[in-house]
Amino acid sequence: MQTLSEPSKMLDRGGDPTVRQLLSNLVFNPNDGTIRLNGARIVMQRASALSDLRRELIRLLGEKEARVFLLRLGFMAGRADARFVRTGWPNLDTGDAFTAGTRLHTFSGVVRVETVFNTYDFRRKRFSAEFLWHDSVEAAEVSRTQLAAEPVCWTQLGYASGYASEFFDTLIVYKEVECAAQGHNHCRVVGKPADGWGADDPEAILFRERIDVAEDIRPAQPLRGAGTARAAEASLSDMESLVLMPVRKKLERLATMTLPVLITGAPGTGRGSAARYLHRLSGFPASDTRRIVGMQVDLALCAAISRPEKHARRTSSREIILIDAVETIPAEIQPHFAQAIEEGIALGGPRIVAVTDERCVAEAPGPLRELLSVLSPLTARLPTLAEREGERAALARSMLPALAARMGLEPACFEAEAEELIEAECWPGNLRQMRHVLIAALDARTDDEAISAAEIETQLARFATVSANGGNPRGDSPPAPDRLLESEGFSLGTFEHSLYEAAIDRAQGNLSAAARMLGLTRAQLAYRLENAPPRKTGD
Repeated sequence: MQTLSEPSKMLDRGGDPTVRQLLSNLVFNPNDGTIRLNGARIVMQRASALSDLRRELIRLLGEKEARVFLLRLGFMAGRADARFVRTGWPNLDTGDAFTAGTRLHTFSGVVRVETVFNTYDFRRKRFSAEFLWHDSVEAAEVSRTQLAAEPVCWTQLGYASGYASEFFDTLIVYKEVECAAQGHNHCRVVGKPADGWGADDPEAILFRERIDVAEDIRPAQPLRGAGTARAAEASLSDMESLVLMPVRKKLERLATMTLPVLITGAPGTGRGSAARYLHRLSGFPASDTRRIVGMQVDLALCAAISRPEKHARRTSSREIILIDAVETIPAEIQPHFAQAIEEGIALGGPRIVAVTDERCVAEAPGPLRELLSVLSPLTARLPTLAEREGERAALARSMLPALAARMGLEPACFEAEAEELIEAECWPGNLRQMRHVLIAALDARTDDEAISAAEIETQLARFATVSANGGNPRGDSPPAPDRLLESEGFSLGTFEHSLYEAAIDRAQGNLSAAARMLGLTRAQLAYRLENAPPRKTGD
């Protein structure tokens, strides 16, 4: 095997097996036309073949689905290589076997890896790393014609994630933060456990739901019936099971249908969990599922829903579209989307599962009210924690172990008085507020004693929040206008500013939705916020 000169001694860097050792285990047998590495068969092909494959996938599937395909292909290859190293060199130190992934990457000819930092603790499943990728074959092939707008090393990114995930027995997600195809000097990737990116991180969600999946062949058609229901139920955590208890039977009944479903409730009641459970119950494969937020709905999606493809109408395999915050669909799109759903129902288009804040149902203006009326014949409502008397302490108990584990802490429990306080509190911020209080209480602990009522009370004061109906944290009636005018220090400017903030909080930071609540345009609300008088100290 001929190699170039090696002034940097790259062939001998790192632990075993080094690149030189890998080369020494490479055997080409012309008699049967095989190439083997340490006994395992490998193949060699031109780099342009990868470019051709990528281009065809994008043409057939679209860029988004092609990216998912290549990420998963790389993920599976990374996992397979990790197992190959473990079995092919069984006496290796675990750290050497793990870092062999960077050397395999270099050995394969797809990229030269330079470590910026790589810290890990296998026992505690802690990992953080950053690498530079030089001469990436994916970046080089894509940038031959023009610079890319986004990072393009999809297969390699999946490979790195799959390789690390196999060693840590937990999902590791790499992100490409710089790419040579965008004009950078090299590609730069950062990796850490999926939980480390945050529960709402889009890439972490993508890897959980579409990349890190079983490597068996999945059925092309939705699987409905008792088996699917049992599988969906088995996938529920104790926490999710308690959260969904009030609506589980209804969701199981709705899962057998193909009509639109509207999931409502106040923020923090578990609406997202309900939508995911309904999806799992329905048995739709991940490849037939789209998850979007309301503001992403456009006329192109309306057309796809109202005029489904012919092959979709001939089969039972229909796409399912999960839409979060349906109230944020642009006002000019809402009537078109309502009509598209009606036509899709008649023609056998995709199934729509929409999630919305229940307050928007009652307060919706004309076009949104029309859209919600199309979605709402089949509705599942998640109750607030204030309505779940006798269940609040149990919900907190089920939430505590997972939070402690994610914080790297030992399991914790509550004192009896703390559970009584948790049960008595109305929790106007619902599960979100409860989660914040428990995280803060866990972080404030100085010993391994049970969490006390005083600790819960302290954090409740920190994370007090307005209730779902606009009341104060303890659920008292809002002050009447005459009492406001009589109160000391009242000013109209301060009151208006408070009203703007309350609307933005209710709309979860969405300025357009907050403006609609106030009867303003988005521009009007933005102007008033910028020009509002400063709030008085102590307000």
